[in-house]
Amino acid sequence: MSDNLVYFKSAIWKFILWLMRPKNIIFTTGRLFLVTGFGGGALFSNFSIKHLSDNGNNIVVDFSSDQVPYLLQHGLWLLGFIGALILIAEIIYISLGRSRTLVIGIEHIGLKKRISTPLSAFLGRAETIPIDLTTCYENDKVSNPTKALSLTKFGIEENLRSKVAEIGNKEATIVYGGMPPVGLGFLAGYLMSNTYHVEVWDYNRNANDGKNWYKVDGFADVNRPIISWDNYVHDKDVCLLMSISYPVTVEQVKAKVACSSYVEVTIPDIKHDNMASIEKITTFEKEFGELLKKLAADGTERVHIFCAAQSSFNFCMGRQVTRNHPAIIVYEYDISDPKKYPWGVIFNTKDSSSPAIV
Repeated sequence: MSDNLVYFKSAIWKFILWLMRPKNIIFTTGRLFLVTGFGGGALFSNFSIKHLSDNGNNIVVDFSSDQVPYLLQHGLWLLGFIGALILIAEIIYISLGRSRTLVIGIEHIGLKKRISTPLSAFLGRAETIPIDLTTCYENDKVSNPTKALSLTKFGIEENLRSKVAEIGNKEATIVYGGMPPVGLGFLAGYLMSNTYHVEVWDYNRNANDGKNWYKVDGFADVNRPIISWDNYVHDKDVCLLMSISYPVTVEQVKAKVACSSYVEVTIPDIKHDNMASIEKITTFEKEFGELLKKLAADGTERVHIFCAAQSSFNFCMGRQVTRNHPAIIVYEYDISDPKKYPWGVIFNTKDSSSPAIV
């Protein structure tokens, strides 16, 4: 199937979903009353149509409201008027409801210095919780991963939860964006309650128009992750290699973890933004969850993840990890470090020893 065809199907599917979106029964009723009432009232009004034929004869079509029962005429106009009132009242109610919906931005910054265009600048009127890891960097690399983990954990478990509790019964949308180390991106997703409505944003460092931040909401294409079980055997420790933005090979990770079992996730066209479609991410979330479910059923106790992907992908995959899955260790890649993978984040253990740096 060609890429253009998949893109077109994705666009059509999004349009169908929009048409078939959950309806507001009050709004639908008001619209029905409005169209039926005013449309019927106009239809049964007096009108006269005259037409001069080629042979000189006049053709006249007359309709008089006298031919329609009085109660039906005025009943239709009344129905349309009631429909208009229902629509106006519902629009006001929806507008007031939106004003009660709070947007909370989680800006998870993991660079040597803060960027000049923060996520909050793109969210408008939103409460922002910064998780600033810049103090954990030295010489362009993470020098204090333990502190970075603590800041991440505190930002989500304490700051976010207290902010949600503070707003009470108001609805909240959580917007997550940032560029943290891979393991901390997974951890942030893992710590984020599935009861929250979450939107994910990514940062484009190469944007020339100043619009670096963008909501992950693109269309799908044929460039999708593929799971290979060719090098997998049942074992307590399994290495999961995820080549999304950059290649990750078995040879690279062998020096870090002595695994005999490997599951590989590859994508045909490896590039930095190939998962900028929420449709593709949502589809792979299910596949990733099933992957972890299979490993758990096979008796795997620890999954060692070596992932090269954009931050939104890491965060979304972290949200799929549940207590029924094996313990997860996500490793940080550093090309300048002799070990290449100097540290990792372990979480989802059966005891209280995690999350922690290993």
